[in-house]
Amino acid sequence: MGFLPPKKSLGQHFLIEPAIHKRIVDAMAPSSEDIAIEIGPGTGLLTQHLLATPLKKLISFELDARAVPDLQKKFEKEEKRFLVEQQDFLAADLAVIASHERQKLRMVGNIPYYITSPIIFKLLDERASLIDAHLLVQLEVAQRLVGEPGTKAYGIPTVLANFFAEVKFLFRVPAGAFRPVPKVDSAVIRIDFLHDYFDRTKTERPQNFDDQTFRQLVRALFAMRRKTIRNNLKATVSPLIMEKIGTGPLSGFLSARAEELEIPDFLRLYSEIEWMKIGSE
Repeated sequence: MGFLPPKKSLGQHFLIEPAIHKRIVDAMAPSSEDIAIEIGPGTGLLTQHLLATPLKKLISFELDARAVPDLQKKFEKEEKRFLVEQQDFLAADLAVIASHERQKLRMVGNIPYYITSPIIFKLLDERASLIDAHLLVQLEVAQRLVGEPGTKAYGIPTVLANFFAEVKFLFRVPAGAFRPVPKVDSAVIRIDFLHDYFDRTKTERPQNFDDQTFRQLVRALFAMRRKTIRNNLKATVSPLIMEKIGTGPLSGFLSARAEELEIPDFLRLYSEIEWMKIGSE
């Protein structure tokens, strides 16, 4: 494939270090039964390593129209198991793809910094169609996703990603491995969508548990990071429920900040608030 000038508008930083491509693919360890989705193949360097594995099928989403013909030509001998779509990955319906392929999908890719959060939350939203994801992201994002309670890195992405899935930090990638060279380092993470918090901890799922309501609560509690749970909750629940929490077993949480809570604490607050809502109807 010829040289592809990076487009700043697409946030393109091409990973040019073959050893890093190999490490990503080795960590993923594709099998002959896997169907993978690649986000932003660009010049096809990671694609080449993926197709060197027994992978059953690879579907790549590339927004840059300049790259698509080159990708098709470079991998024309792999046309039976390689498909490149000129489409914004954020517009792709993973459930439709998984249904068509009759199996769950694996994700892989070098994620543009400017759309990392939308991609991560899209994968969480569509996790029912996914097995896992091996993603190259900005180092700061990787650190947030595996952040510990009580640290600046710990926030909404940390809680939600590790509640609905499981995130692991695999390895750091220096800025010099890219062209053009970005201002910051990157890292490779793995997100396992098969094991959410309930599966990992063998915790009983609350009756009528609602994913969206839980997400709204987490976002509300982090709305103003320096404010206490009490102050952030005031904008979300009624004065009556606030009074009940203040006199109940979770009253100690009210003076804490969201960044001090662990996932079980968010779940306890969720369950208590939802139970109180039912009782006040």
